[in-house]
Amino acid sequence: MDARKAKSRAAIVAAFSELLCEEDYGKITVGDIIARAHVGRATFYGLFKSKDDLLSELVSDICTHALDDDGTPLDDDGTPLDDPFVQVEHILSNLWERRQGVRALVAGAGSRVFADSLRKTIMSLAAETVPIDPTGPAGTMDRSFLLHHIASSFVATVQWWAWHNFQSNKADVAKDYLSAIQPLFS
Repeated sequence: MDARKAKSRAAIVAAFSELLCEEDYGKITVGDIIARAHVGRATFYGLFKSKDDLLSELVSDICTHALDDDGTPLDDDGTPLDDPFVQVEHILSNLWERRQGVRALVAGAGSRVFADSLRKTIMSLAAETVPIDPTGPAGTMDRSFLLHHIASSFVATVQWWAWHNFQSNKADVAKDYLSAIQPLFS
C-alpha cells in the first residue's frame, strides 16, 4: 500500500475508533467516519467495502497487532512469544487498551458484527497454531469444529469480560480461558 493510502487508512481507522467510544455502532455512518477522518467517500470505499468491513479489519488489526509473519506474538524487542498463555494475554491486552470501544461494541448494535469478526480472526490464528493432528480429545474432532469451538469460546470470554467492565485482570482471564480449552489437548 502506498504512503497516501496508508495515511488515509490510518485516519479512517482512528476516526472510526474515536467514534466507537462516543456513539453506538448502529448510529455511526460512513459520512460520520469520513468527516472525522477528513477523507472523501471515494477514498473510504477504495479502502473498505462498508462500515462492517472496516469493523472487521479493525478487529483483525487489534488481534494481530505485533504478530510476526506466522502469527506468533512479538514482545517490544521483537522476540517471539510462543507460549499460549502469552499469546492469549497479548490479544486480551490489545482489547483492554481499546476497552471503551470494545464495551460499546459488545453491548450495542455492532455486537453481532464484532463477535463474527473476532471469531473469524481467532479461527484464523488458531488454524496457524493448533497442530494438524492434535493430541487428546481434540484429535478426534473435526478440525473445522475444533477451530470454531476455540474461537467461539474466546469470543464468549471477551464478551463476558466486557459485560463485567473488564474488572478481571487480563492474566486471570487468559488463565481461565486456557483452563477451559487446554483439556481438549491432553
